[in-house]
Amino acid sequence: MADGRGSETIELEVKDFGPIVEAKVDLRPFTVFVGPSNTGKSYLAILIYALHRFFGGNQWRPPGLDGPWRYGKLMEIIEESLEKAGRTIPVDGFDWMFEGESDSSKITHITVPEKVIEAIREGLAQQADSIVEEIQRCFGAGEINALVRESRLSSARIRFRAPGDRAMAAPECELTIGTSAPVLKAIFRQGAQISIMGDDLQQARKALREWENQNSNPSFESDPEFQIDWEHHLFSQFMRQLSIIMCQNFFSHQLNFPIYYLPADRTGVMHAHATVVSAVIQGASRVGLRQAEPAPALSGVLADFLDRLILLGRPGLPGGGRRPDRGAGIADAILDGDVRVERGAVTGYPGFFYRPRGWKRDLPLMNASSMVSELAPVVLFLRHQVAPGDLLIVEEPESHLHPAKQVEFTRELARLVQAGVRVLITTHSEWILEELANIVQRSGLSEDDRKALPNGEVALRPDQVGAWLFEPRKRPKGSVVKEIPLDDNGTWPTGFDDVALALHNDWAAIGNRIEDTR
Repeated sequence: MADGRGSETIELEVKDFGPIVEAKVDLRPFTVFVGPSNTGKSYLAILIYALHRFFGGNQWRPPGLDGPWRYGKLMEIIEESLEKAGRTIPVDGFDWMFEGESDSSKITHITVPEKVIEAIREGLAQQADSIVEEIQRCFGAGEINALVRESRLSSARIRFRAPGDRAMAAPECELTIGTSAPVLKAIFRQGAQISIMGDDLQQARKALREWENQNSNPSFESDPEFQIDWEHHLFSQFMRQLSIIMCQNFFSHQLNFPIYYLPADRTGVMHAHATVVSAVIQGASRVGLRQAEPAPALSGVLADFLDRLILLGRPGLPGGGRRPDRGAGIADAILDGDVRVERGAVTGYPGFFYRPRGWKRDLPLMNASSMVSELAPVVLFLRHQVAPGDLLIVEEPESHLHPAKQVEFTRELARLVQAGVRVLITTHSEWILEELANIVQRSGLSEDDRKALPNGEVALRPDQVGAWLFEPRKRPKGSVVKEIPLDDNGTWPTGFDDVALALHNDWAAIGNRIEDTR
């Protein structure tokens, strides 16, 4: 796949989590989760959201998690570990790191010292409780073991890794949760190497020189013991920089980019958000006048969605300036009009409106059709927040849409992927899967042949799209998730045809019975 943040993948493996017995997926630029209800599609999507939320240094931080994690507690632990290692770190062979200039385009390959690997392992291990807290928050779960599938082992395992050659320098992370204390492990390949670009190497050297200038003491320069200690101090500082680069090499590419989760029943949320916030404000104003009542809990994905709705279009926030309108295609092709957000002059609280094409006045969104309310947050998030490289998760994109509109929406999502936005959907719609299959099939045609077809410009390569089927099993009870390739007919075998065949057979049986009674 092409380089760049928008095309990176991550391999995720899950066992005994929620209703899922076993799943192994790699996230593509366009990822589809399909299968019967109650098989864990949303469970896996929310887990992906939680991992990005935790490891993403540029994400909003939930309560209790201060600052970008990889530069915070993790780096403190790594630095302490390297300081303890002291003279046990072998310095031989690393003279090049203190001197010389690097071509910014040149790549230096370094075999990672075991002490650095040990430090990263220790740092990640101490993050286990915090990552579990974020997973609980996103699911709205009171106890982490409530997310574990009932099994003989009573524990769940979550693994994620970088694919292919990138995994040589990146750990495979394994999180085990259940009734006992959570465990987060970093598993490195033997002889792990890291590839450092010239710019990164220069940055590390610059940090070393600044540290050396601030801490040097000429009175000790003639002391041989001091020279040895000083060399190790410098090397420890370089190893710290190397550790940061290693963490960036994995997490900043695979997990450290903005993620947006648009939950199911967006119509209900859009209609109710003002009432929810109003109730919270009124309740806050009466604190001390009445006995406190337990507040109903919201899952983290729903709370984050509401937060982002309230902040849409707010001046001074990221994405608030001039930017391409990535929601215009959906508004024009599907809504036959446009939606907008208008902030109150006094409170600054947003109101949402829809204007059908040709009208001169707006409708409050609550008076628009359910189709408009369902797609309004998609349009507004794309217009005000989502950017190339970001991951947009949309649950049930087919909700409240006529089959023809589902097909058109699928094309618009594919256009977003072409523009660099990553997309993950959970769906029960055969129309979405069939149109997406057509979009992949088009990529096998020449450019001239595509131009001759309707919507021929909308094409994605097979390696850009992945569909995973959630299949329910009786023994063990739960679902198994497997990738489904396009078959010889150019479609994904999802089981939708079985439903159509059963309906046809019922229709034929009814017709035969009618004929027999005449």
